[in-house]
Amino acid sequence: MKKIKMLLVFVLVVIMLAGCTPQGEVNKAPSVVGVKDIQCIVNSTVDFLDGVAALDKEDGDITPNLQITVTPQVEVNDGYATFTQVGEYTVTYQITDSQGRSAQKRAYVDVMDRETYKTFAMPEGFVAETNGAATIETCGMINGVFKLNAKNGEIAEDIKLIREFSLSASAFSATDYLEYTFNYTVKSNVAGKIKATADGNDCAELSVAVGENQLSFTHSVLKQDEKHEVEIALCLGGLSGDVEWEISKVNIEYPQQEGKEVTLVDQFNFAGSVTPRCEEYDSDEKVHTGLDGNGWALEDGSGARLEIKDPGTNTKIWLGGMFINTGITVKSGETYIISFKVKCVPLKDRVEKDNFEILFQRGQWAAPVYDKVMNPTADSETGEVTVSKEFTPNDDNEGDLWIYVQSGTQANQITLSSLSVVERFSAVGKDKFAISDFIESHNGAYNSTFTTDRGNFTYVIDSFSSADGDHKVTSPSFYVAGSGANYVVTFKAKASAPIDMIVAAPVYGGWDPTIFWHQVKLSEQETVFTFFCNGNGSDRLYTLEWHFGSANNQQYHNVTIEITDIKVSLRNGELDG
Repeated sequence: MKKIKMLLVFVLVVIMLAGCTPQGEVNKAPSVVGVKDIQCIVNSTVDFLDGVAALDKEDGDITPNLQITVTPQVEVNDGYATFTQVGEYTVTYQITDSQGRSAQKRAYVDVMDRETYKTFAMPEGFVAETNGAATIETCGMINGVFKLNAKNGEIAEDIKLIREFSLSASAFSATDYLEYTFNYTVKSNVAGKIKATADGNDCAELSVAVGENQLSFTHSVLKQDEKHEVEIALCLGGLSGDVEWEISKVNIEYPQQEGKEVTLVDQFNFAGSVTPRCEEYDSDEKVHTGLDGNGWALEDGSGARLEIKDPGTNTKIWLGGMFINTGITVKSGETYIISFKVKCVPLKDRVEKDNFEILFQRGQWAAPVYDKVMNPTADSETGEVTVSKEFTPNDDNEGDLWIYVQSGTQANQITLSSLSVVERFSAVGKDKFAISDFIESHNGAYNSTFTTDRGNFTYVIDSFSSADGDHKVTSPSFYVAGSGANYVVTFKAKASAPIDMIVAAPVYGGWDPTIFWHQVKLSEQETVFTFFCNGNGSDRLYTLEWHFGSANNQQYHNVTIEITDIKVSLRNGELDG
């Protein structure tokens, strides 16, 4: 009886196999091809299906059935995984065909760290240290304020607020040494004594009162070197009780040779193009004016040219123009002399008076204007005119110097050449160091709530504007040395609705050049975004910008957006290819 049962089982198995594979053939196991080891950087997303396939002789391509697991555990969605921790990982590819035969392959992922160049938790250049039993509970920018909360500091060296300064005024004084005065504006909850040090050496003992304090002390350096790097520390551990500080201003002052002039630029640093602001509004109807033109740098770098080929029906001078970024940051109290040659050639045999204006302004868009010149009289023989303007910025409008040439009403060609910018020193030089945070801007017709916490921000938008420049968040500036392609930007983001977002890194105070621009969609699941910058920028300040205004987003209301772990890192060529 036992043998009969076994025979029946065997017959059933044969029948099943005969129904699934050609007679006389055995079902072959599937295979996984294209699997390889991977190197990547932390906070990047890996596509495990790139070049990988699961194949079966009987079933064909069964790649969609691949099961991918990562050890230590990392979630895999549709073949993608994001590695947020440095380390070594094992990836297992498992496939089973329709007849139950399986195959497995393994690969290894080496997740490497990248050198962080800039985070936004602390103002530029600041760090904080503790010794002994002292602890720091809060230190960084919170809702626009630089806050420091620390406790258990018994002696001065227990809690230190440190900033590194680059002192570069070595040729500005007639003495053999330079005396720098450091000024801090702080608000304190406790009174007492603190110590200021320079490179670990005592500078001064300072009294701190409850409330706002102006802390000033000096440090002298020999003039023999062109640059001096000095680490200035405020040692707070001597204050009684738990310390709560707010730091609002930091600057240094140093002697200069009054009247001394230094040439800051003697050639064009061109960035920009015509901005064809060619829309006018008449009874809420848009009317295209037909403006046609362009702006570019001359090949030899000696100048820049704006050409308005056809102003159409345009009657407003500001509807067409070009921006020039001088690459210079002007400071309050110093005097600047800017000069260049201008030549305007009417096009299409126009005989009307040349109509153009040149503005010297802080930043690119909607910026304060230092000075301007309109329709300068040209030499009758050369057609050129030399323009020279002198201006002195104040505390409210110091910043990046741009030139804006605007000419929308005439068909003409305007060429600027021989640009020169000279700085004339006052008796005392002043350098200010920004205590800055992320800032938000939006059309007042749309309600929003914006909060920051040590390099992260939360943005609650009640209703969205359709303009992509609206609902904008801008980071503090960071300096790009050399090519922008040396930098990578990463951050984590999520939103309570599936909204569109534009993220970019434009030049500080303007828009062009922009070292990256991307449009992405946010979801409720936190996503790590990694953006490799391009080589457009060099030796300039940049910012990060997030734009949430969008016609598509207008269907959503009361949306909470969280952007965290924002970093600018140096690129690793071995990993980036």
